[in-house]
Amino acid sequence: MSVRHLAIQPRALILLLLIPLPICSGRAAGEPIATAPPLGLISSHIRFLSTDVITHYRYVDTAPGNVSTRDLYYKLSTRLQINFTGDERTSLQLRGESGRNFQASYDYTGLGMHQGYWSFNLKSLFLTQRIGQHLSAQAGGIEFDRGAGTEATYADNDGWLEGYRLVYSGESRSHLPQKISVSVGYVGDFLQPNVFARLPRMAEENYVQILASRHFGPEREGSVEFDSIQTIRYARPALHWQKMPLPVVDEGYLEAMIRASDGARFGWSSSLFKAVDQQKRVKLGAFYSDMPDAIFRRGKSLIFENGDSYVFGKRIGPTTRWTFPRNFEVSVFASRRLDETSGPRYRAQVAVRYQFAPLLNRILQ
Repeated sequence: MSVRHLAIQPRALILLLLIPLPICSGRAAGEPIATAPPLGLISSHIRFLSTDVITHYRYVDTAPGNVSTRDLYYKLSTRLQINFTGDERTSLQLRGESGRNFQASYDYTGLGMHQGYWSFNLKSLFLTQRIGQHLSAQAGGIEFDRGAGTEATYADNDGWLEGYRLVYSGESRSHLPQKISVSVGYVGDFLQPNVFARLPRMAEENYVQILASRHFGPEREGSVEFDSIQTIRYARPALHWQKMPLPVVDEGYLEAMIRASDGARFGWSSSLFKAVDQQKRVKLGAFYSDMPDAIFRRGKSLIFENGDSYVFGKRIGPTTRWTFPRNFEVSVFASRRLDETSGPRYRAQVAVRYQFAPLLNRILQ
């Protein structure tokens, strides 16, 4: 079997989750680490950043009487970091995940309208090298840097990118950025989840991102970026504000995607949340998204894909997240299309998630 057609079977997945592998590092841009770095000989070199097992029910219709999805899904996802040096200066990171395309990390269980399907692919694999105190470089199948924004206006959380990134990070004086990142690479192959099949694309270039971000105190983060995707130019500002001084809202996102060439377009999204208990385990929220369907198109070709929960058009809906002790979480998301854009009219989904990373990291200690 060639590397290009590598597939991981269920038995191999169990080994991936439970057996230390000789690979790892480099934190995915904007991706929070699930647990604090563990101690010990093995755990100082191998760390699970996240290991999710999720059951997900989804309903989608595209028009009255036209239900396209009424299914129970599953998702398996693990992010593993392997440090070649004890100080994490040289490391490798990988992401293995279910799902068969750029916008999907879920597969059918067979309960619902569609037949069951099994898939698990290595979707990202990249080397990170720290250079001095403030610089780091990444190369390989890297993750997207979404700045202070979300997948609503940028690449889907399940997506992939092949290329190179140089990052400056550190405390800055005045109002200068605390982080500046420059990414150059290739985005595409939306139906090819196997990173080994896409790595030859590192010799090509159709994507450039220059991003600057800064925290304004512990509760606010802002970012602004310039993007070139297949020579079409974009700008994207974003703001994430926690602990907002409002009685009915305590967290919010505001972000925009501006297409500045080859047919100007403007898209934006906003999300608001409110914790309703003292422990802040239950958060109620709502979102509004307005992304024109032509914003990521060159002619009839789609050159970029944002989050599949939001997709294109004017959409609004509620969202709820209930976090239990011991890494257990239930979330609810729904949306309604407000215009005539093609795609889902109504969408509703309920996900039950358990995070195994803390347990696996304790086993490695």
